[in-house]
Order: sequence, then C-alpha cells, then structure tokens
Amino acid sequence: MVRPAGSRLAKQQLVPAGALKLPEIRVPETRYLLYAAGALLLVFGILYVLGQFKGASAPPETPPNGLWLGTEWTYALDEAAEVEELVQRLREHRIGTVYAWVSWLKPDMSWGGRRDGTNEFDEVEPVVKDFVEQFKELYPESVLYGWISLPVGPGNHDMGSEDVQQAVADFSRRTVGELGFDGVFLNVEPVWNNDTTFLSLLSRVRETVGSETPISAAIPPDWSPLGVDVPVPPLIVPGTVWDERYKQSVALIVDELAVMAYNSGLDSAPDYSQWVAYQTATYARALSALDTGAGAGAHVMIGIPTYEAEPPGHDPLVENIVSATNGVKLGLQEAGDNARYVRGVAIYADWETDETEWAQFMVNWVNTP
Repeated sequence: MVRPAGSRLAKQQLVPAGALKLPEIRVPETRYLLYAAGALLLVFGILYVLGQFKGASAPPETPPNGLWLGTEWTYALDEAAEVEELVQRLREHRIGTVYAWVSWLKPDMSWGGRRDGTNEFDEVEPVVKDFVEQFKELYPESVLYGWISLPVGPGNHDMGSEDVQQAVADFSRRTVGELGFDGVFLNVEPVWNNDTTFLSLLSRVRETVGSETPISAAIPPDWSPLGVDVPVPPLIVPGTVWDERYKQSVALIVDELAVMAYNSGLDSAPDYSQWVAYQTATYARALSALDTGAGAGAHVMIGIPTYEAEPPGHDPLVENIVSATNGVKLGLQEAGDNARYVRGVAIYADWETDETEWAQFMVNWVNTP
C-alpha cells in the first residue's frame, strides 16, 4: 500500500530505531518573508510577460474613415497587385470602412449588375467573390460592406411591399453568407421623414442577417432645416428634415448611419461648411440621447463629396474635400462630448477622387489633430 509521503507513518519508517534524534531546525521568519516576496515577484513577472504577449497578438484597430468603391474593383478585378495598392492607399488615409458596390434591385425584381443594365449580377458574382477574398486577406482589420441599392418611389419599387422587403433581406443574407462581405450597406433613395416602411425594411434585413452582422444605411441630410441659424438651399422640400426621434428609430436598428452631406444646392463654400457642421452636430446629439451607458450602439459617418458637377444640387467649387472637412470639424466642436458618436468621414467616391483630392484629404483631415 502506497501512503502519502506526508503521513505520520511514513515519517516514522524513515527513522531507524535507536537512531540519534537531531534537534528540529527552525527557519527564521524573515526567510519566509523573502520566499513570499520572491513568489510575488515571479507572479508579477509572469503576468507582465503574458500582458506583453496579449498586446502583441491583439488585432489592429479599424481606421475610422470610409470610402465608396465602385464596379471597377468588384466587377473587373485585375491583378492582385492592384488590390495591394488600393489597400496601401486606404491605410495611408486612415480608411478602414469600405462600401463596395454589389447590386441593385431592378424593376423586374431581379438583381442587376451595373446601373446601366449591361449585365446581370449572376454574370459578375464570381469576380465579386474573388475581390472580397483578396481584399479581406490583405486588409483583415477593415470592415467591408456589400453595397446594395434600392430605388423607391414613383416609377420605382414600393418600399412597403412584402416581396420587395424580403428580396432585399434575402440578398443581404447572400451578400454576407455567400459573397463573404462583413456586412451590408443599404442605399435606399429617397427616404422621407417618418417613413415607417423604411424602418420595416431595415428590421426585416436585421432579422434575416442576424444581430451580429453589421448593417450600414445611407442617410439623407437635413436639406433645409428650419428654425435654426444654418444656411439653407433656395428650394425647400417638405419631408427632407428627419425628426430626431426618427433618426433615433433608424439608429436602433442599424450599426452605422452614413449621412450623405452633399448635394446641398448651396452656392457658397462657407455656407456649405456651416450646413455640414449642422448635419454633423445634429446626428451626434441624436445618437447621444440614445446612450444607455453600455458603450454599444450605432455611430455616424459623414459623407463628403469628390464627384463632378451635378447642377443644381452639387457644385464642386462649393462642395469639396476642403469645405466639407472644415464643416465636419466645426460640427464636432459644436457637438462637444457628443462628438464621440461620429466615427469619421466617408469619401464619395473612389472613382471620382483624383490625386489632388487625396492630398487635400490627407492635409485637411487625416493629419489634422
């Protein structure tokens, strides 16, 4: 029978009968203190090493800004080296969120390719998958949204239709589950104030893709806010200003609101900057009022323009990188503590942005404290 080494019997068997009994040796108490101190130092050392290892292995943070990306990438992917150049540009300009074009719902309820109708989505689906795979391999810390467009209103789709909502929801699930995107970017235009069918559409998509899949939505600006000291366009259209409660209702469903702060119709760059500041501060305050203290919830991206002239709404001499970023910075100052709900700015769009505009973005936004 094997007995524990510390038992009384084991100790007795180790001392022969009649042997000289040595006096018990007592270790000074100070030595116990030294042992204890050494053990503590060892534990702290192990914890420090583990902490360093954990910090070294933690994934890099997603840069705060965004970019709309077109079919020149998702439909006509060239060599992988070009995707590497794209990712390098994004990293340099602190762009970690990308809205990459996928498809749009055609009048016949099929999913199209290019908006000019030259192809169907099924024809380009393999290329889209290849782009997603290459992009995510090269830029794993990014958030890559699949951009899905739904034209609504007279002559287009009825957003309240069950068939339309389910078609969008099913394709959103396909965008994430089959194509490999991180989330879906829903571009629905136009959406008027307090339109409950938009809320039901978003809810249907959320229910279908699940709570863990990020959803971003293109949000119209408050084109002509009244009763505030903000320049407004000469044409005031009812329904283009969302109530704060309606903004919040959308924010409770999606993860990100991409506010399209352009096409204002203004004819002065300083006026446009003030108008952008209003959009920035207003959405920041609306989301702040939803804060439960849990640290979760939606955030805002402010869309800024680089596209060519589209009169009467957009004049690039008025609406551009410099005037837009000036407006966002002013709006963040006006928002105060609420500014934390504005994650960054998103450039519309990659295919319209030249080297001068990229340099302006770096100087006026990326490198600005």
